[in-house]
Amino acid sequence: MIVALLSSLSANADRIELPDLGDPSESSLSIAKEKEIGRDIMLQIRENHVTVDDLIVQEYISSLGHQLVSQADSALHDFTFFTIKDNSINAFALPGGYIGVNAGLITTTEDESELAAVMAHEISHVTQRHIARAVFHNETMQAPLLAAMIAGILLGGDAARAAITAASAGSVQSQINFTRKNEYEADRVGIDLLGRAGFDAYSMASLFDKMHRQSRLYGGAPPEFLSTHPVHGSRISDARARAGNYPRSQRGNSEQYRIVRARLRVLMSDNPTRVANDLERALKGERSADTLLDRYALVFALIEAGQLEKAVAQSEILLQQDKLAFYFQLQRADIDLRLGRDGMAIKRIQELRQSYPDDYVLTLEYARMLIQSGQAAQARKILEDYLVFRQGDPNVYLWLSHACKASGDTVKSHIYMAEHHLLFGDASQAISHLEAALRSPIQDYHEEASLQAQLRNLREQSSDDKKEKLSGK
Repeated sequence: MIVALLSSLSANADRIELPDLGDPSESSLSIAKEKEIGRDIMLQIRENHVTVDDLIVQEYISSLGHQLVSQADSALHDFTFFTIKDNSINAFALPGGYIGVNAGLITTTEDESELAAVMAHEISHVTQRHIARAVFHNETMQAPLLAAMIAGILLGGDAARAAITAASAGSVQSQINFTRKNEYEADRVGIDLLGRAGFDAYSMASLFDKMHRQSRLYGGAPPEFLSTHPVHGSRISDARARAGNYPRSQRGNSEQYRIVRARLRVLMSDNPTRVANDLERALKGERSADTLLDRYALVFALIEAGQLEKAVAQSEILLQQDKLAFYFQLQRADIDLRLGRDGMAIKRIQELRQSYPDDYVLTLEYARMLIQSGQAAQARKILEDYLVFRQGDPNVYLWLSHACKASGDTVKSHIYMAEHHLLFGDASQAISHLEAALRSPIQDYHEEASLQAQLRNLREQSSDDKKEKLSGK
């Protein structure tokens, strides 16, 4: 079994659990079953802590993804976008509209349209239901391929490539041809998404060509994206021809794209001090290609390394600039809070909120700083009001839970944490928090009755789901 092979590759691999695939006699997954499988895989991904949980990175990749999805002719799923802690150049689509982007893809691309091109391609695999059909295309390979999909994400890099190669070794030629047909269709639909969204429609062909030439020039293993998405000369020429339906875009890189690449340079390193030293040398030697962003990354690396006074000095230089002022002020507020200057930090955030009152990252950072400075009740009010804008956002419920706990409302803290886990599809954790809420003193009879009913329904639903999986339906 491939699971046995994967368990020898990583300590994480022995925890891989295959989602129920339903009736193998069907030609494709139902929408509901596809979402269920994707949700189960995502639970394992989150449990293994392989995603980048930085708010700025999260919001950017989600915003970019939904910008592309908005141009799709049909989207049967609510899409979820996330970044994987992996420096290899790759992205992937899971069943149910879950799109993962490796950090290495973001940091390697130099043009935002190239990143958008890869994401558009993966989105198209979902909207065209390629995965739903592929899972059942060769029923004898279902379990190994799905195990490889999960393990490939958890292991990353060369280990992922080995896992996927081992799982794919038994595939017949028809499976390869089936995949190639899907790749061409995902290119075509993805290019349409790019063009409609205002990105450079030619960027898909140019990125494929660039990676293909680099892999031939330098030899060795090609970028992981090419291993899972083979590129041929005809595919590149077809992509260029399709892009001809759209005008060349002169769109430059967004501020968010540049900031995220700078942050990932630090987040993906296990030695922020070394990153800071490298950036300092580059800035002093005038070898920096983007002085502002390199200095921003330097400040971030110094923060991560705990060198706060040096971070302040570099931050002062950034604060003299008009460009990217939002991010520079937000970064400085974080430094102030770490130095115990709570009032200064909160004042900076409040001034930013006058110009950006509904900004997602700013709102959550403001709540975090209020909680840390002993103003949890105010943080709670701000977050409860913000639910109007982000009703289904797990992070809002997470910080609401923290705010309630800090202000002494244990019951509400558990209720909000249960909602947080439910939004991630983790019914088990949600049940645990509702049970904890009911063990706490509850003054309101109606609230207690409502909680009991919610817990009962959730237990019944969880039990039904387990029975369905055991029956194989």
